[in-house]
This record gives sequence, C-alpha cells and structure tokens, in this order.
Amino acid sequence: MPDDDFSIKMNEAQQSLREEIIGLHSVEGFGLKKREISVMTRMSVDIVEILDALVELEIFKSRSEVVAAFVERVITARKKMFDEITTQVKEIKTKKESVLQLAFQATLADKEDQ
Repeated sequence: MPDDDFSIKMNEAQQSLREEIIGLHSVEGFGLKKREISVMTRMSVDIVEILDALVELEIFKSRSEVVAAFVERVITARKKMFDEITTQVKEIKTKKESVLQLAFQATLADKEDQ
C-alpha cells in the first residue's frame, strides 16, 4: 500500500505541475487543444535536456507539447501587447500591398510611355 500512496501523490504532483506550467487556470479557452499548425525549431542541448526531463516525468507527452505550452504561456501573459503587434502587422501588410500595386502600375505606365 505505501507504493500505491506514493504513486497517487506522484501522479497528483505531476498533474499539478503540468497545470501550473501550462497555466490552464489563468487563461480559459486558450490551451493546447487548439494546436493545428506544426512549427519546426532548433534548440540548444541544455534546453532539450529540460524538455526531455519534463517528458520523462510524464508532465508532458512530448517535447512539442512542452514547447507549445511555454510559448502559449508567454504570449498569453502579454496578450494585449501581442494583439497590438498583430494589428500593426496587418496594417503594414495592407500598406505594402498598396505600394506594390503602385509600383506595378508605375512600371506599366513607364512601358506605355515608350
């Protein structure tokens, strides 16, 4: 029975740590369930060792899940700032498309003038 108690406490600790790391209680509706796009990245050996430790402890199922949780946590903590960045990037894209159209028209006009 002592092993069962230890196993139950270990499982509870893992789940608690997992929830704390992911931040499920701090942000509703913004969790790992919405992951749809795969992103490849390279990381240092030191960082991968930490990821592997969290996977080995069964706090996360994979390295990918750990990285996704940490990235979501950082962005969520500064959501307003990242929303503003996204808004400004959209405005920049709109301006860029407009400038590209003008540049294209200018090159056509140049050809017509010749």
